[in-house]
Amino acid sequence: MANPYPILPLNVLDDLADLNGALDAYQQLMTAWIQQTMTEGPSGDRQLFAAGCQYLLRPILEGYQSIESQAKAFQEMGVVGVCTLAESHQEQQQ
Repeated sequence: MANPYPILPLNVLDDLADLNGALDAYQQLMTAWIQQTMTEGPSGDRQLFAAGCQYLLRPILEGYQSIESQAKAFQEMGVVGVCTLAESHQEQQQ
């Protein structure tokens, strides 16, 4: 069975690369913090660190939510098309 994919104007997706990069940097920060905590034990105030992480993640999440909101708005206006891509031969064998 084929899956539908939305076709969006490029200006909706302009910030996607930056958001993905910021999310990767956040993931690396969290991985490093967890590794440090596992090897050396917790350092500093964990509640302050968690609050700081929330403030780092919030703009990233809001960016993704903005893209979703714009995509929904374009869909409601009828600007967004849907492309159906057939499954690859490899997917069909599974």
